[in-house]
Amino acid sequence: MNLVAEVLPAGPSQSKPLTARVSAAQGPLHALLSEATRRRATDVHVDPNPHGAGIALRIGGQIADGGLLTPQALDELVAELCAVSDLGPPGDRPQHGSVQWSGSDVAVAMLLVTGGVSLVFKLDAGDRRDRRLEALGMRQGLVAALRPALASGLVLVAGPPGSGRSTTLRALLDHAGSKARRLMLAEQVAGSPMPGAIQVEASMQCTMADILRASLRHDVDVVMVDALDDRAAAAAAVEAAQRGLLVLAAVPAGDAVGAIRRMREWRIEPFQLASTLNAVLAQRLVRRLCPECREPVQAQGSVSALLGFDRGAIVYAPSGCASCSDSGYAGQIAVFEAIHADPAMRRLINDGGDEAILASHAYVRAPNLGSAARALVREGVTTPEEAVRISRG
Repeated sequence: MNLVAEVLPAGPSQSKPLTARVSAAQGPLHALLSEATRRRATDVHVDPNPHGAGIALRIGGQIADGGLLTPQALDELVAELCAVSDLGPPGDRPQHGSVQWSGSDVAVAMLLVTGGVSLVFKLDAGDRRDRRLEALGMRQGLVAALRPALASGLVLVAGPPGSGRSTTLRALLDHAGSKARRLMLAEQVAGSPMPGAIQVEASMQCTMADILRASLRHDVDVVMVDALDDRAAAAAAVEAAQRGLLVLAAVPAGDAVGAIRRMREWRIEPFQLASTLNAVLAQRLVRRLCPECREPVQAQGSVSALLGFDRGAIVYAPSGCASCSDSGYAGQIAVFEAIHADPAMRRLINDGGDEAILASHAYVRAPNLGSAARALVREGVTTPEEAVRISRG
């Protein structure tokens, strides 16, 4: 039986059946990842159902149907995955690991659920992504302004899960000239290997705080922390920054001012925070319009009012073409806001200034998330609806 033909049936955006493009000898894993790559998916979900498994693809942040797997094809997929990755056979405990694909590591998670095995592949975890800050969507002015903040001290990156914080942290490492410095990466789940870096995966036995304290004894210059998750980790990050390390850390907060609030909630001493903090970034992801088929339209009155546009302003809407698999979108782009810890901001933090005062000082000359998103709408990069979505938090 040709299992590959059963992996992903030809959809409306496919001109040929999958079997015409992928040899059956390559197996269902190759077919699955090939099709996901072709459709520019960042994640692939394989979830069991009574007929085998359903496949869903995350494309531009949205879930799209990816077809079905027969029970036999699902068994073949799991067997092939276990043979070529560092995962063991499905068991009672969740597993995560990686598989080599197209020259990079694809993160994969396996979970035994009611009805069978659930798999998630994260295709954007490898080295194929352009990690320059500009490629992620950061404006040239902000890129230049960040460079002095990356000598030593504390730089926080705020945003909800799935907002691209880890990708930005790795881009900041590159921007900081990390090739000439000794690096340590503290991660909840180990990401793709980084040449020359010490990578440590946090656990119950070795917490983020433990890893940060260990960095002080390992002659490390730069520490990247993909999640400050409690007071102990936050305090250890500040201590490392006080000792002269550059600490790049993700914080679960909705915006840049919220990251400072979170550090206060963790009872970090105001003077310590004010003296070590160099910058705070916050970000969201919006869908990027396909440049090949986007269409100019007049902004609707309600949207114009929400975004502060003139009535009848020209914006762009998705259409759909072969280049974007008829989705109208070409991936995602990050929207950024930043707080720079200049002397006035340090005084405000040290003196316990409230959030409104911090925000009014931070965004006098720099855009916040809402205004940065509106700029992308005016430039035709994204839609008004996407800007409204992130402006509302």
